[in-house]
Formats: sequence, C-alpha cells, structure tokens
Amino acid sequence: MKSIRRTLLVWLIAALAGGMTVVIAATYAFAYAQITQVFDDELVKIADAVHLGEDWSGPERVRIPRPGFNLSLRAYDVRGETFFETAEPSMPAELPRLYETGFRVLDTRSGKWRLYSHATAEGVVQVGQPEATRTSLARALSFRMALPELVLIPLFVLFMAWVLGRGLAPLTEISRRVEERDASRLEPLSADDVPAELRPLIAEINALIARLERSMSAQRRFVADAAHELRTPIAALALQAKVAQRVAEPAARAAAFAELEKGVVRATRVVEQLLRLAQLAPEAPREPLQRLDLAEVAREVVGNMAPRARAQAVDLGAEALTAAPVLGAPAELHSLITNLVDNALRYAPADSEVTVKVERQADGIALSVVDAGPGIPPSERERVFQRFQRAAGDHTPGIGLGLAIVKAIAERHCARVTLEEAQPGHPAPGLLARVVFPLAHAAPDRK
Repeated sequence: MKSIRRTLLVWLIAALAGGMTVVIAATYAFAYAQITQVFDDELVKIADAVHLGEDWSGPERVRIPRPGFNLSLRAYDVRGETFFETAEPSMPAELPRLYETGFRVLDTRSGKWRLYSHATAEGVVQVGQPEATRTSLARALSFRMALPELVLIPLFVLFMAWVLGRGLAPLTEISRRVEERDASRLEPLSADDVPAELRPLIAEINALIARLERSMSAQRRFVADAAHELRTPIAALALQAKVAQRVAEPAARAAAFAELEKGVVRATRVVEQLLRLAQLAPEAPREPLQRLDLAEVAREVVGNMAPRARAQAVDLGAEALTAAPVLGAPAELHSLITNLVDNALRYAPADSEVTVKVERQADGIALSVVDAGPGIPPSERERVFQRFQRAAGDHTPGIGLGLAIVKAIAERHCARVTLEEAQPGHPAPGLLARVVFPLAHAAPDRK
C-alpha cells in the first residue's frame, strides 16, 4: 500500500542524494582546478628559480623543491646531457626530454605525469609531478569540504520526517473521522481547524456523504413503498385462495380460481417492475451499449403486445418505416417501449388507436407513443415520473412504476422524455409520450 509520507521521504532522500552527488562532484572539480592551478604555478616558479639560481657548470648539483609538493626535477642541455636531477622522488626514466617551453601530460608505467619544461639557450629545466598526487589531494579536500553536509543529511531527513508527520496529521484525523461514519451516522465532516489545502477534500467528502444519504433515504423509501404496494396484492391472493377453497360449486370455484390467477398475474407484474427498477439504480451495473435500430425494437414490441390490444378492441400500430440507428442497451430500450405501450393500452378506450412512432428530427431520433385516453393534467405530468406516484383520480390497475422505469432508462441513454396532450382541446385529449435521443448519442449511419 502506498504511503504519502514514505513516498515524500523517498523522493526527499533521493533529491538530497542527487544534490549531494552534484555538490561533491562540483566541489571535486573546483578543488582539482584550484590545485592544478596552484601546482602549475609552483612548477613554473621552481623551474624559473632553478634556471636563474643554479650554476650550470657542474653536474649533480641539486636544488630541493619545496617539501610537501612531491615534485621531481631535472636539468639538461640541448644535447640531452643531464646536469642534475632530484633523487627522491625521481622522475620516471621513460619520460622524454622536451626542448619547448610549456606543459605536457604524459603516460608512464606508474601513471600519468604532468610536466613543465622551461627551455633557454643554456639548457632545459623540467619539473614534473604525478597526476595521482593532485587527484588524491583534490579528493581529500573535497571530502573535507562536503563532510559537514554529509553529517547534516541524516539530521535533515529526521527533521523532514518529523515535519511531514506534523503536516500530514490532519489527513490522519480526517481518516479517523471518516472511519467513524456508517449507515447510521452520515453527518458531514467539520471543516473547522482544517488546513486550506484539505478544505476541497472535505467539501467533496461531505458532498459524497450527502449523495449517499439521499440514495439510502431513497432506498429506504423504495423498500417501504414496495412492501406497502406488495401487501395489497398478496393479501388479495390469500383471500382469493381461501374463497376458492371454500366454494363448493364448480362454476363458482372456477371463477374464484380465475380471479386468483389474475391476482397472481398482477403480483408477478409488480415484482417484475420492482426488479426492473432496482436494476436501473445508478450503482447497478448496466448492460453494454451497442448499435441497434430503434424502429425495429418498436415493431417487435408492437408485435408482442398486439394480442392484448386486440382483446381490448384497440388498434395498435407502428409508424417506424425508416431505420433509426441509436446506441443503446437492447433490453432496456425494449422495456422502455413496453412500459409506454402498456400505459397507453391501460387508458385507451375500446375502438380507439394506439400508435408507436419512430422518426428522425433535427435534434435527434424521437420515439412517440400516442393514445386517445383521458390524458394527464399538466400539473401532474412531472409527479407521475416518480416511483409509486399516479395521477389524481386514477383507479386503473397499477402501482405507478411504469413511467418511473421509462424515465430511469431515458436518463441512462441521455434521452429526454416529455408528456403532452395528443389532441389539445378534445374532451379526451389523450396522451403523447415522447422520448428524444440526442444526436450526440445517436449512432451514425453505416455507409
């Protein structure tokens, strides 16, 4: 499990290590450059001093260089004959005699040497020093310069760990407060004494708690309403079963069992609608969307419900001649159209028409279901989309879940559902239920 504190400490230590590496490298480079400059100046000074101060007439006369600089020196003439040279340290024999003034870096069996040659008409003075001497001194000097910083790094890391602990303490406190919340305690978190950086987090957590509270309240209301709505058909079924048991006459018993069967059908319908509504909850997994023809789905629903319409003497038809491709969940769109047609058939009088239309419009693809029933008053049209809500004075069989299911499916498909009068001004204005799928959600035509 990732830890903010551990992550920050790791990155801090890595940054310090990287920074110290750069500092030590830069210190070493600076120290080496300074030492090189000092030693080169010393080589030049010694060569000049030996050249001016020595008697070139006699060999083996040696001027000892300054102690502590580990320098080697030799003097020779233009023919290469040595006048004198240091005995300790001695210059490697493989180093060549040079006859031009200047610095050179040459390889030997003991390592690289830096030479300075001072050439005049009298002869050449050559002063040299191993590169390792300079490297060792630069390394020691840079280490001494970086040692205080290396000592301070652990102390700094411990200090930063303490600072991070103090700085992240509000997060720990917020975690404790959130852990205390459960289904029975969903009050918002207090933002008092909370750092400014954590206030947006507190606000989002409180918003989430509020949404959770609303969702749980709606769930509790749904369960209570479902229990209330199921109580009536179940009680009716129990009563009809007792009546059927007590009736002795075959005809009366057959009638009682017919009523019992109708009650079972109604109870089954209620359970099916409750299950469908539960499947449409926001937290429930949804069916994957796919490209389908809404007109074909409408024709299929009309074909399935045609026997019921004929039994009610209602002319049920579909006006969906052209293809209407949309992106949707087949089962959900089938349920949406089925509920709209079911509502239309419930209120359509005998010898009337119920028409399902699927057409293209400027703002998308529209599905319309038109009936010739009593319609719904404008003041009731928003309320009937709520669960277990029906229009005032409606005594037809049902529990008020059909339009709630329609609205939930439409919202999952980014569609807009409206209710209007089918025949304004008519004594039976009817109802026009329209669902418009926006162009942004409509599937493109295949080329």
